[in-house]
Amino acid sequence: MEKPDYLISTPENVDLHLELAGVGNRIWAAFIDIVLIYLSLLFVIIAAGIAAAVIEQVVPTRDSKSMLYMYLVAGVSLLCFAIYTCYFILFEKLWQGQTPGKRVAQIRVIEATGQPLNWAASIIRNLVRFVDTFLFMVGVVFMIFDKNERRLGDFLGGTLVIRERVPDLSSRSLRIQAEAPNASFVDAGQLTPDDYYLLVSFLRRRHQMNSQSRFTLAKQLEDYFRLKLSPESQGESAETFLEKVYLAYTSRAELEAK
Repeated sequence: MEKPDYLISTPENVDLHLELAGVGNRIWAAFIDIVLIYLSLLFVIIAAGIAAAVIEQVVPTRDSKSMLYMYLVAGVSLLCFAIYTCYFILFEKLWQGQTPGKRVAQIRVIEATGQPLNWAASIIRNLVRFVDTFLFMVGVVFMIFDKNERRLGDFLGGTLVIRERVPDLSSRSLRIQAEAPNASFVDAGQLTPDDYYLLVSFLRRRHQMNSQSRFTLAKQLEDYFRLKLSPESQGESAETFLEKVYLAYTSRAELEAK
């Protein structure tokens, strides 16, 4: 088994093994995002040009034209700044750490603790993006020399960029005995892809474990997911609870895919 690039130990002594995204994947994702941003900026500039032409033809006095041009330039400048800055912030928060470029490159931003990205971390890491990108490629230098491949924005925001796990979603090799829980059982949207990978890994391999190891690990995972999801206790065993969490996650994924 390969040594993980990054290891997080939860308070319940459950180890999350994460694979760092790599400089190449991050540059590829950034290239795609920058192209999309520039296309958006080009659209704004074209629209501004059309607006300027209308002003030139419709507004009769030079003073009124000058004032409208000033407002137009100020508005376009603010809009371009907002597009460049908010593109990353909004996508990373609303798409759980991904932008269109990151989704294509199959990478994701998370907090260094393994939790999903929050608003503060996304804002901080992306406000520093200008320095990382345009000031002598500071971000690439940081990523090359940092063992966890973080750029300056990741340092300040407390974030990591990891490869997106794509586990086998098929349940054919899983022996699930629990009945599908109600929709209100847990909010499966709080689970990260690595949470799901951890859950599926246990459910696949539990039958190969000895009884003591299986019971101990199931209890650790139960404690971890109960702390994270805060479900109402229904008196089920640890493994039954984990099966129900798995079913809740897959049910949500199927609904989102429709």
